[in-house]
Amino acid sequence: MRARSPRRNRRRAPARRGRTSPRPPRRPAHVHHEDARLRVLHAVALMRREGLSLRAAAKRVGVSPRTAVTKARQALRKRRGVYAAIPLDEMRRPMRVLTERGLVVLDVRSSQTARKLATYWNAVDAYLQTGDKRPLVPYVGRSFLAGGHRMPYITDPRLLDRLEHAGQVSFEDLYESSA
Repeated sequence: MRARSPRRNRRRAPARRGRTSPRPPRRPAHVHHEDARLRVLHAVALMRREGLSLRAAAKRVGVSPRTAVTKARQALRKRRGVYAAIPLDEMRRPMRVLTERGLVVLDVRSSQTARKLATYWNAVDAYLQTGDKRPLVPYVGRSFLAGGHRMPYITDPRLLDRLEHAGQVSFEDLYESSA
């Protein structure tokens, strides 16, 4: 039988009586998961675009390098102990896509398609800001794959104007955060 260890005389911190500030509301776990996933996608994009290390990119977007490796393993390669982003990946990205009926969220499974969709959105924004149709020209008659469907780029100026007036064109974020 083991002898009990003597109790140490430890001082406890005084109990707090009530909170001085209200506790922020908790978000559901799936929201935290998707938020971290989007930040990891952003970190991988920074690694590609700016040549940042995994640690630097993860720090800039506010995730740990471990989380980045866990959530973006298929977009990263480890050589000689250093992670680097591969040029193209096929990670699922729920992105906002403009259709003739308005804005929808579809899964884009290619980093290349995601990049093209982002430059398309920049062209749409440029058109809506200036009225100049030239930024839309490279997308006329073209399409991309999203959600398992071939989707045409919306380039008709009248349709874009109508969608904007209906509140369907939004530039806050291309990625859907609650998918």
